[in-house]
Amino acid sequence: MPTFPSKKIQNKEVHTAHRHREPRYHTTAWRALRQSVLRDEPLCRQCRDNGIINVAQMVDHIEPVRLGGSFWDVQNMQPLCNSCHAVKSGKESKQ
Repeated sequence: MPTFPSKKIQNKEVHTAHRHREPRYHTTAWRALRQSVLRDEPLCRQCRDNGIINVAQMVDHIEPVRLGGSFWDVQNMQPLCNSCHAVKSGKESKQ
């Protein structure tokens, strides 16, 4: 009987494949900028705007880079928790 990877492994592979499309995410400059954004604003902006306190794990490009948003402009970045980032990314994937 064939075995299939677990859903968790499949999702991780999809996420990893997505990140490999943008090599700038793998640079020291990006990691430093990401840490700076999270240090300056450690809470999820979306949750905060809804009256919820939640720690941010992601730095999101407000206007997606693939739609013309600036990759390096801090004004185009916002800290988000994993949940808010997933919701936003899901909506953007339908654009």
